[in-house]
Order: sequence, then C-alpha cells, then structure tokens
Amino acid sequence: MPCPRIGRVLGFSGREPLYLLDGIPVATNTNFARFLDKFDPLTIERVEVVYGPTALYGAGATGGVIQFFTTTPQEEGFRVSVGTQVRTFITSDDAFDGDGTSPKINASISGRLNDWFSLVAYASFEEVNGIYRSEGDLLTGRSQFADDTTFFGKGVFDLSENQTLTITLNQTELEPSDRFFELVTADAGDGTIIAADAPFSLSYAEQPINEFSFASLSYRNDDLWGGSLSALFYQSDSEFLNPGSDIRSSLQRNGGVFPDSWPGLFQTGRQTDETGFRGQYIKDFNDRLTVAFGADYNTAESDSLLPVSSEADFDSTLFFDAATDAVQTPPYTIDALGVFAEASFAVTDRLSISGGLRWDEFDYEVVGPYEVVFTLEPGQRPGGSGKADDTSFNLGAVYAVNDTLSVFGNYSEGFTIPELGFIGNNVAPGVPVSDSDLVAPVITESTELGIRGSTDTVDYTVAVYYTESDFSAIVGIDPATGLADRDRAPVEIQGFEASVNWQATATFDIAASLAWVDGEIDPNDDGNFIALSTQEIPPLKLSVQPRYRFSDRLSVFGQVLYVDDRDDGFDDGTDANPAESYTLVDTGLTWVTHSTDAGKGTLGLQVANLFNREYIPAGEATFIPGRIFSGPGRSLSVSYQYTF
Repeated sequence: MPCPRIGRVLGFSGREPLYLLDGIPVATNTNFARFLDKFDPLTIERVEVVYGPTALYGAGATGGVIQFFTTTPQEEGFRVSVGTQVRTFITSDDAFDGDGTSPKINASISGRLNDWFSLVAYASFEEVNGIYRSEGDLLTGRSQFADDTTFFGKGVFDLSENQTLTITLNQTELEPSDRFFELVTADAGDGTIIAADAPFSLSYAEQPINEFSFASLSYRNDDLWGGSLSALFYQSDSEFLNPGSDIRSSLQRNGGVFPDSWPGLFQTGRQTDETGFRGQYIKDFNDRLTVAFGADYNTAESDSLLPVSSEADFDSTLFFDAATDAVQTPPYTIDALGVFAEASFAVTDRLSISGGLRWDEFDYEVVGPYEVVFTLEPGQRPGGSGKADDTSFNLGAVYAVNDTLSVFGNYSEGFTIPELGFIGNNVAPGVPVSDSDLVAPVITESTELGIRGSTDTVDYTVAVYYTESDFSAIVGIDPATGLADRDRAPVEIQGFEASVNWQATATFDIAASLAWVDGEIDPNDDGNFIALSTQEIPPLKLSVQPRYRFSDRLSVFGQVLYVDDRDDGFDDGTDANPAESYTLVDTGLTWVTHSTDAGKGTLGLQVANLFNREYIPAGEATFIPGRIFSGPGRSLSVSYQYTF
C-alpha cells in the first residue's frame, strides 16, 4: 500500500543498498526510484539480505543487497485464492467515510498443469483514498488518491529432472486522481505541513502516472559438470510523472532566495529503461570447498521529465498545459559490466573462510548540452562521457567456539559511480561531466566483527562494523534553502547491531533488534570531521516483536518501535532541525476461520500506530519548515483470504 512520502531507504551501514527483484536491479544509478511502489507485497515469497559489499553483485551494491523473490507455482495440485482488504485511518470521528478508507481485492491461481509445466498468476486492484496524520489532517504525497493495479505471472517449464526454464512477467500501474491539494502549515508549530483539499479539480495535458514492468527469462541446470548453472535475461521499464506542483508561494520571488527564473507550475518524473544479463556457476568440489563465478551486464537509459505549465493559463483554467519541457536532471546512459568469483572453504570442522574478487567497468554518457532549471548557477552544461573500472575483493572467516557459539569477521570493498543525473545537475556550467571530480568512482572499505549463538530456545547475533570512503558521494541538504547537493569528501561510519529471538514457550516467542549508527564527513578534506545529516545516518532504533499462538488457528502479534532523537547533524549544521524521539506500537491477529479439504479461510487484522501518536519520522524532521511531513496516524486494516 503506498506510503504518504517514501524517502531514501538507507543501507545497513548508512549507505543505500542495491534492490533486486528476482535478480533484476529495480533501481540502478538513480535516486528517483520509489521502490515500494514497484510491486505488490502479495507477490513476494521471500526476502534475502546480503550485508555489506559482495563479489556476487556490483553496480551499486556498496550498501548491501536486498533481494526480493517472487512467488513460485505450487508443486502439487492446483490452488485458487481470492481476497479482500480494507484499510482506514481511525484518527477522527469521520474515519470510516470515503476519504481515508482504501479497499483492495486480489485473486491468484497456482499449480501444475502437467508433468512439464506449472504456473502462477496474480492480479490485484486497490483504490487508495488518502493518508492521515494523528490529528485527522490529510497528509500530502504522490500517491494519496490513486488506483493501484498489478498483474503478475510466472510459468515454469521442467525441461528435465535437473533443468528448468522460467518466464516471469509483471506490470504495476499507479494512476493518481485529478484532485488538487494546497499545502498549509499545521497547527502544531513544528514546521510540518499538511494538505488541504482545494475546492476544484485539475486537468492535464500530460496525465500523471506511475508504471513499472519487467520481463525475465531464466534458465537453471542443477547438474552440469557436477555443479549448478543459472542464467537470467531481463528487461524492465519504469516511468512516473507526478501530479502538478504549485510552488509559487514558496519561491519568494522578487528578491527571495531562489531565482525568479525558476518555474512555479510543473510536474516531475523520470523514465528508465534497462536490459541485462546475469550468469553464474556454482560447484562443490568436495565437502569443504565451494566456488562460484560468473558475470553480469546491465545497460540503462534514464531521462527526467519536467513539463512546465503556463501560470496565466493555469490560474484561469486550472489546466496543467505542459507548455514547455525543462530539464531537472540531464538524460544519461550507463553500461555496467562485472566479472566475479567467490569461494568458501572449511579449513577445519570449526573454522571456515570465504573470499571473492570482482571486476567492474562503468561506461557512461551524460547527454548534452542542457540547461537545468532548479539551480543557483544557471548556464549551459555540455554533458560528457567517461569510463571507470576497478577490482574489489572481500575476505571473511567464521570460527565455531563450540556447538552453540561462533565468532565471525570480514573485510570487504565496494566500487561504483555516483548517480549520474544528480551529478549532471550539480556540475558547474561549461564543465564537462567527465572533467568533474563529482563523477569520480566511490570506493568503500568495510570491516565487521561479531558473534552468533544459539541454544535450545534463544538465537542471537551481535556485530560491530566500520566503513570508510576517501571520496564518498553523500547527499547534502542545505539547511537554509532545502536544496540537495552531492558532497564528495571523506566519510567514516561506524555502527552496532544486535538481534535476539527467544522461544519462551511452545506458544510464545519474542524477537528484538537494536541498531545504532554514527557517521562523520570531512567536507573540506582537512581532517576536521562533522556529523553526517540524519538523511544519511538514522537515529538509534529498538524493535521488539512478541507473538502468541492461542492455537493452530489463532495467533496475535505486535511490535514496539522506539526511534531515538538525534541532534548531531543540527549541532554541526548539516540538518535544519534536530530529530526528536518517538515510540510506535502496532498489533494484530491472524485467525484461520476454517480449514477443510475443500478450502481454507484466513482473517487478518492489524492496527498500525495503535495509540495514534503524532510523530515526525527522523528523515523528515531535518528538512526546513514547509517541507516537513508528519507520520501517518492510527490505521486499521482488515483482510480476508480464501484458498481452495
């Protein structure tokens, strides 16, 4: 379900991770991607997380890898499932009226048609009707009122006992409504803004849209020369164009901070097309040695969309006429090629080591000449092309102290280049991108040490890590203007993570996790470090998740999330405001209403922000007044899924 405002998702060490969907990069070299809108959660079967850089993936994986695997067909028999869900915000007396209540329906089929073919198909439709803060005010966002449609299909051909060919197709479309909202300051006095429903609707020459589609063909052979071969070909397209924005009151024209030439009425968007290949071979040479090697290639074309509308015509007709096309960030192309090898070796029954090498090459072009509009340095920029390549490696070890406790450590490197559209926007007028230090590669070095243990009832992990880069690419926000810039400077990040799972009884378990990150940047490269912005370094977070099973059919669950305050960035001038602490409580239940040979029905209920706390997410709090958004208030979701 779309969020009111989806910000950057920070990586495990304060960096952005690489997102993969069935091995396909969902957001390659662009900070415009809104990943959570790109697929329906019900099509995801499992999630795998790779912490830190790895030789197996490149092109942006310096912050780790989060891979989502889509659902696979049922192996035996045939299954049909239909379901519905309703979410509403219970923050005011009119919580159950049209606004704030979002219905969703879904249906799927899965199973084996014959000895050599199985399939799964899924479709869903959701009518999103607003997101509200705890005081009952409407929050603003790109997907506040929209129709969200998803079609997903996967076919698996069993070529032999050990060979499969899989075809996957996905289409997601989020179509915003034509409702228009005026941004006003909330009564809280903390600089937050809310959305007021304007007494009119809009029309567009360029209709707002958010579409994502991908198609993939994968081959797997689990018995080739004693090993396993996998190959993946894919093509993905992503396009979004936001509803119109009217920022004329914020520009403070005629002597304000921003140039009078900046447009006041426009739509923002981006179109990205990607094609790629990945091949990998894994072989167990004996009980102790496993080797994996392969190559991957991705080619991407990305272009920003910024239709600017006539102010005079809009004021009289409420029509975004998209009279001219401007440049927010320049178009670019990038070809990324990687070759990798990784091995793990059990030295003894207690000691195992692993390591890998990866070579990456990036061949890019920023298409010019162009003139960006949202800049304090107007002028023509020529664009440019270039190439960067390097080899990175990782090395790790795990030692089992005894049957219940092990210690581990690893060192890893990462290599990538910064987001090209953003760099093209910030390079000085007249300077080719290839001549600017802004486009220089980002090389990171990470070290991690930890312990991992388990008993009959408890599993736990504790780890500390340190990451540094002599020439990082950090997004900096000017606290005075709210404008973003890319800082190329030394960065040091350190953190601590701990997690525990306790099976207290046969029916009760509880999981908890703690994450602390700190980071500094040396903006002038003179040895004087200051705190990184909260946009890059999240505050301390503590999560506790209890679950109790009354029976095989009924279970209840909850989550308590505590987010600490953080004022380091504010004190050092990298944040406009300090981030304040908050605690959120969620709860819910799952009830199998009936289960027979004929079918199974499952009722789900979830309450988010149970106590309807007013809070400002840490990443929002640090923005300047007028760009701060509160978090969602209390919401109730009720779902029912029937499978037969």
